[in-house]
Amino acid sequence: MNEIIAKIQRLPYLLLVFATFFWGTNFVFSRMIVEEVPPFQLSVMRWIIASLVFLPFVYKELKQNKEILIKNWKALLFLAATGIAGFNTLLYIAIQYTTSINASLVNSTAPLLIVLLSVFFLKEKMLKIQYIGVVVSFIGVFFIITGGSIETLLTLTINPGDLVVLAAVIMWSIYSVLMKKFGVDLPKKSTFIITMYIGILILIPFALFERTYQPVALTSLPAEAILGIVYLGIFPSIISFICWNEGVMQVGPGKASNYLHLIVLFTTILAVTFGGEMLLVTQIIGGFFILSGVIVASNPHFISKNAPVTLKQ
Repeated sequence: MNEIIAKIQRLPYLLLVFATFFWGTNFVFSRMIVEEVPPFQLSVMRWIIASLVFLPFVYKELKQNKEILIKNWKALLFLAATGIAGFNTLLYIAIQYTTSINASLVNSTAPLLIVLLSVFFLKEKMLKIQYIGVVVSFIGVFFIITGGSIETLLTLTINPGDLVVLAAVIMWSIYSVLMKKFGVDLPKKSTFIITMYIGILILIPFALFERTYQPVALTSLPAEAILGIVYLGIFPSIISFICWNEGVMQVGPGKASNYLHLIVLFTTILAVTFGGEMLLVTQIIGGFFILSGVIVASNPHFISKNAPVTLKQ
């Protein structure tokens, strides 16, 4: 077993593919499970399972970094509220009203929003070509949310689920910018599990309120739903995290970020195969614009390096 793990660790690009595949399954499987378990209760269950599975692997590190974690409690609170409690719960709310494909497409604008928020809050500079990428991506978002119809926008008949996904993406982007700012001084594994615990505490009051009108008894859930919740608590939560971090450390964040686009591909394949969804022309057009814009905005130096050189006469 150790030999297999060692071999996989020597294949960083495969690790990045694994991470994005499991994140892709989150969109499809959670859409099926949310029919049985409402969003807040599902989020609490998922993160409780994830924290229990992850704790034995980080317990020693947690004890060693206790002081630094306490010192940065405000940062941890915001990270938990946005990345753990906010993003995932909003996503689970959204997929009750929209398709997994739509959700993953809108979610793919996250790298773009991270770039924009970094400009405003971290004072990072943005090149002209990146602004072009922003415009191109938002044309794609327009196609996804409105189905390519201006009339849909004017008559306010937009699918609310798509807008909630957009709110979830904003949450994740804020989380990512906060990680950029504070993550350098924080131990990664300890930070992750502490934000899980804080996120669970934030979610519990909402889950209890949700139970007053949508109570869920674990004993009454079908075996498929229980297995699905356990899956969400382990693979999209823990395994993806481990694979992604290991891959990023070996190939660098710049190259690794391009692999995030595979989430849309995996989600679409799984949604059509197992979720009974249909791939629409507007989704293809919108996805093309979104991914093209994100690639341009996230990799401006790569684009400029590969641009043809014009010789002066």
